[in-house]
Amino acid sequence: MKTIAELFERPVDRTIEEVIKVDQANEAAVRSEIDEYIVTDSIRGQFQEVYREIAGGPAAPREGIGIWVSGFFGSGKSSFAKILGYTVANRKVGAAAAADLFKKTLQDAAVGALLDNINTRIPFHAVIFDVSMDRGVRTANDRLTEIMYRALLRELGYAEDFDLAELEIALEGDGRLKQFEDEFKKQHGGEWRKRRQLGLAINEASAVLNKLDPKTYPTAESYAMATGQGRADVDPNKLARRAFDLTARRYPGKALIFIIDEVGQYVSRSVDKMLDLQAIIQAFGVEGKNRTERHEAVSPFWIVVTSQEKLNEVVTALDSKRIELARLQDRFRLPVDLKQSDIAEVTSKRVLEKKKAATELLQKRFDEHEPRIQQCCTLERTSRNLEINRNNFAKLYPYLPYQIDLCIDVVAGLRLKRGAHRHVGGSNRTIIKQAQQMMINDRTKLADAPIGTLVTLDKVYELLYLGNLLPTETTREVDEIAQRLPKVPMAPKVAKAIALLESVKDLPRTPHNLAVVLHPTVDAQPVIKEVEAALKALEASQFVRLTEEGYKLLTVQEKNWDTKRNSLDPREADRNRIHRELIKEIFDDPKLQAYRYNDLRRFRASLNVDGEAVDPDGDVALNLTLTTMEEQAATVNEARDESVARQTELFWVATLTDEILTLVTELFRSREMVSEYDRLGAQQRLTSEEASCLSDEKSRRDRVQKNLRNKLLLSLEGGVTFFRGAQTDATTLGKTLTEVLHGLLDRAVPVLYPKLEIGVLQLQGDEPDKLLTSANLNGLPQVFYHDQPERSLVVKQSGRFVPNLGSDLCREILEYLRREQGYGNRVTGKTLESHFSGLNYGWERESIRLGLAILFRGGSVEVTHQGRKYRNYTEPASRPPFVNNPAFRAASFSPREALDLKVLANAARMYEEITGKDVDIEEGAIAIAFKQVAAADREKLLPLSARLSALRLPGADLVKQQLDRVEGIAEMPPDDCVKTLASEGKAYQENRKKTGLLEKAATNENIQAIERAQRVLNEQWPVLADRQPDDDATKAAKDLRELLKSEDALAQIEAIRQNAEVIAAGYRTLYQKAFENRKSAYTEARDQIKGRPEWLEVDNDTDITPEQKAMLLQPLSARADAELDLPSGATVCRKTGATLGQLETDIDAVEGIARGVLKRILDLIAPEEKIERVVIGRLYPGRITNQAELDQFINDLKDRLSKILAQGGTIILG
Repeated sequence: MKTIAELFERPVDRTIEEVIKVDQANEAAVRSEIDEYIVTDSIRGQFQEVYREIAGGPAAPREGIGIWVSGFFGSGKSSFAKILGYTVANRKVGAAAAADLFKKTLQDAAVGALLDNINTRIPFHAVIFDVSMDRGVRTANDRLTEIMYRALLRELGYAEDFDLAELEIALEGDGRLKQFEDEFKKQHGGEWRKRRQLGLAINEASAVLNKLDPKTYPTAESYAMATGQGRADVDPNKLARRAFDLTARRYPGKALIFIIDEVGQYVSRSVDKMLDLQAIIQAFGVEGKNRTERHEAVSPFWIVVTSQEKLNEVVTALDSKRIELARLQDRFRLPVDLKQSDIAEVTSKRVLEKKKAATELLQKRFDEHEPRIQQCCTLERTSRNLEINRNNFAKLYPYLPYQIDLCIDVVAGLRLKRGAHRHVGGSNRTIIKQAQQMMINDRTKLADAPIGTLVTLDKVYELLYLGNLLPTETTREVDEIAQRLPKVPMAPKVAKAIALLESVKDLPRTPHNLAVVLHPTVDAQPVIKEVEAALKALEASQFVRLTEEGYKLLTVQEKNWDTKRNSLDPREADRNRIHRELIKEIFDDPKLQAYRYNDLRRFRASLNVDGEAVDPDGDVALNLTLTTMEEQAATVNEARDESVARQTELFWVATLTDEILTLVTELFRSREMVSEYDRLGAQQRLTSEEASCLSDEKSRRDRVQKNLRNKLLLSLEGGVTFFRGAQTDATTLGKTLTEVLHGLLDRAVPVLYPKLEIGVLQLQGDEPDKLLTSANLNGLPQVFYHDQPERSLVVKQSGRFVPNLGSDLCREILEYLRREQGYGNRVTGKTLESHFSGLNYGWERESIRLGLAILFRGGSVEVTHQGRKYRNYTEPASRPPFVNNPAFRAASFSPREALDLKVLANAARMYEEITGKDVDIEEGAIAIAFKQVAAADREKLLPLSARLSALRLPGADLVKQQLDRVEGIAEMPPDDCVKTLASEGKAYQENRKKTGLLEKAATNENIQAIERAQRVLNEQWPVLADRQPDDDATKAAKDLRELLKSEDALAQIEAIRQNAEVIAAGYRTLYQKAFENRKSAYTEARDQIKGRPEWLEVDNDTDITPEQKAMLLQPLSARADAELDLPSGATVCRKTGATLGQLETDIDAVEGIARGVLKRILDLIAPEEKIERVVIGRLYPGRITNQAELDQFINDLKDRLSKILAQGGTIILG
């Protein structure tokens, strides 16, 4: 055997059907399908389960009568469904029964017995059709109910037109169908069953019905006209009933099984169609269960549908709450999911089955070349099953084991690509046909190739190309490659492989994978170098581009995109910005920052790049300079000089290669394109092609950035470092950037932080609290004790441990505090942390706090916290600065100073002046005595402060200040208490006297007097001041204002009362006068109204009630009859609530209000009259100075009044 064709068991060029059609009825074709059907183990199991359920239907009927047959593209769904229908119905195929033929193919006694059981006990009739091609589908929107009904009518011999079918069903039910057919033939000369398909069938039937039943159909057009009023309709429930009823007529004693191909495709994009299918399955399930249980049917009817997706996938894709997946799954109780893995086995048996000797030959060939096959034919970065062994190699040769699934995925993916031909698809036969064509087609002719030749993806491309299955744009680009790159013969092959692999999701198009799918023979050398050269040529010619998923063919839009992209070049500032960003990203690596010196503490390097701060936070300054190859020597010399001048800093020089510079340019271009087209996308101005390019560009940006980062990392690792003028190559410090940086810090840290070990302690954080709260220092944590005296924090004296104020830690802190105090500087915890965490020390905050706590307990420092000084460590309020970070940073610390005799004497003297009592001249005695005085004062001041503050009375601020002072004294340490008494005793005594007077004066009566005075001043005086008050009131207001501002206002209460009364009296007089004036004005106006004849008419009218009369006068009476009720100090009358301003306004408005009252009276007595008010002053607003003007005015007035009277109006002069 020399050629591949000689390996096969059967002629490889024999006829093989490309696509299985479920409704293909040609007996020879059907027999061939059954005979050559490959039953894998999983397919055998599926048939067994379905047969078992159908066989048990009569005994235990269920509503779940649906069988959903799903499978990946090419898995053999149509074959399975068709054979299921043929075998269950046991259709005749030539002289043989389908069941017998299939049992021979099955070669399984158990499954054959189930099928025999069905055929013997339950006669079935199969209704088989393809919903995507059935002639019963009139439009794409047809409901499946209607399609199934037409198929049922057709299968049972009825007319497919619903109206004619209804006629046949009715006539058949009456036993008159035969009579109708005979009369039809007599009248029209043809068979009814043939002519019913013509357009004139309804009219011809109408004439026959008129002849048979003239009473019901009086004219030859009666039936036709009635039918035209509305076609017969069908719903799922009616479909189910009709299926059972009509089957009982035409096939009595039989059940139906529907085999419907491509249903998944039909319903997958329509919620309504899916709901229709759900209703059909439910209706058939209920009807079948009920009829079988009542023995009205031999079995439930079964409905078998096929779909590329599983049922739950179809429902999920529709995303509608109206579809109940759980209910659908109950109805489709039998899911049959055919595996893609079956296809390889089917293909191997149908096309690639080998002779025994051929198998042995191939296995031997595999053994000889296994290392090379494994090396050159194994894909990378994929989850696919890539196992190649001697058995599967021989079984599928010349395909490699992974290639069958790959070819299936290629074809399936092509169906989804834009521009692909819509008829791409088929069943397992498509792959079988492809395998056959690979052997015999003139473009591939692998059958004639020598044994050892392999299927390559460029040959698969040729077959798909011939089948017109590829997008036109793709084939045009690939065809152009051969013309433009004639010297690179691998280029077209690589392009073809890329074109197909773009349809496959889980296989990156790397150079290695492209070389694998193009490996030509089992003994060939690797083609990776040729593939890489081809890719380089294709990329340079803008045929392909590297993306996240590997190489891809460029579309026209993508080529235009790249042309625009390549026109963008970065400025120097753009390059520097990218450098800084990526260098910072590199140095932000946690591993890089996790440096510990001698396992003492972490150190972090701050980072400057080319003189600009990138990361300013750090313990050691690191200056990184990026240079080019041309400027490298000069930059290195510069960095050496800088490191000598700046001895506390590190310097690092890294060289940018040409590749790095190119990558920076590429990253800039990607970012610019992404930025521009992201903006267009936000404005919804992107085309679909631009959106696709944008997505690819984002992947390219990420890939370039990652590559650039890696190259910068290599540049840093190969750089040069300097510290204090000493040059060290980075490669001598370590292999990785982390090792290099840590090695550099190992050299710098001990020089920059010589006193580090003094303050680096292994602390838990609670050590200061334990120190300050322990009664003795014997049981402290181990960190307090050390073999070296200068490192021990406590020492033993006279048998007891005491704070070691001479330890290195305490000595450094105390010296710093004394030095800063000598400079007059205030030292806070923040200051201490900044100093001791910096150069020379590098201590952590916890160590500093512990050192201060030792000094505090030892009496060498004092602490000021929240405005109070503490010297006594036993006071709980003194501890927060030592155990709490915010309190520590805010508190201040200073060396402690002892009190001298002069301060003690002054404090004792002040105590005697304040209390009249003597006290010993001793710090503790004075402090205790003064605190007792402050505590007693506090008890008096607390209620007084609360009362005055609540009422906002004068003196409240003074009392609050004195209260704060006494509370502070109560909390002070003894020495501060004595100091305060000595230096501030006079002020304390003075404020004590003032608050004492305030306490005596703060009676309820006096407080009420002040509140009244405040109201008089704030409410009455502003009103009085606007009306020219007398001098006494003005002086009283001025004096009252000053008195109320005074802190000792309560002590001057009589003066406040007198001045307030002067103002109140003046206001009351003014208010009473205005009130009486208003009363008089409104009384007079009311009397004038009552004297008018119009009022007399109203008053005498018995139809008008007294209440109505009072309401007419109410605007005047309310003010005329009002009584004054103005208590002392009140601002307004309690009864009327009128302010002084309102009283004055009322007086000015009396005439207008009176006119309004009069108008309402006139409206009441003469509601139909046209009343016009003539105001003389408005008619002639000027002055009359002579007789002529008077005569003119009188004439004008007369004309105006005459005109009103002539129009039937009534005149009121105003």
